[in-house]
Amino acid sequence: MRTLKLTLAYDGTRFEGWQIQRRSGARPTIQGTLEGVLRRILQEPVRVIGSGRTDAGVHAEAQVAHVRARSAMPAERLLRSVNQLLPSDIAVTRIEDAGASFHARFSAARKRYRYRLFTGPVVPPFIRPYVHQIHAPLDLARMRREAEALKGRHDFRAFAKRRSGARSTTRAVTDVSLRRRGRELRFEVEGNGFLHTMVRSIAGTLIDVGRGRLAPGTVRRMLRTGDRRLAGATAPAKGLVLVSVDYKPFS
Repeated sequence: MRTLKLTLAYDGTRFEGWQIQRRSGARPTIQGTLEGVLRRILQEPVRVIGSGRTDAGVHAEAQVAHVRARSAMPAERLLRSVNQLLPSDIAVTRIEDAGASFHARFSAARKRYRYRLFTGPVVPPFIRPYVHQIHAPLDLARMRREAEALKGRHDFRAFAKRRSGARSTTRAVTDVSLRRRGRELRFEVEGNGFLHTMVRSIAGTLIDVGRGRLAPGTVRRMLRTGDRRLAGATAPAKGLVLVSVDYKPFS
């Protein structure tokens, strides 16, 4: 039995997120689509485990997953075969053999997400599926000061949906940034893990602070009290992309 590490990119627009959904009528998922293709090629039952469960409509530049398989097919050949069968909105960019102890989720050390805001009056059609348009002016300096409070190890339960299923709501955020690129405003956050809807909730709260709907210091109060009622509106999924997943050296 070998362990294969897969790196993949996808446009999440038409998918019900990463994880397979058991309810009838659900849209396809990234995990389910990839498993179906791998089973067809390898001719054996496989289970694809991702580094995390991106929500419906969320995109990825470099999601990581692993699969354990008996097949001895060379990784290069498998990569070509997989991409021939995958739909055009999913691409596996790399397949490599990993150690037996490698686990896409539990071996992950850091993840980075980006949320894209568009502040112009008209969104160009080729980026429309990937940005959240904001019509009101945003105070970027105020948003940056607010974002600084996220750094460090905190209990982020106020930024997560209730009943998220996480054993602990404490996470360590190692980096945050807000940068303007023309009409776009890009919020990036890196940490050792993220709760369900956490990044979108942070983005929505920063947006409402920037618009003057929430008072400065809201993020600190949320971290201190755990009160989700203080949060801004959760930002739409389409503006969010999983940028990268980094792993511990031993994996």
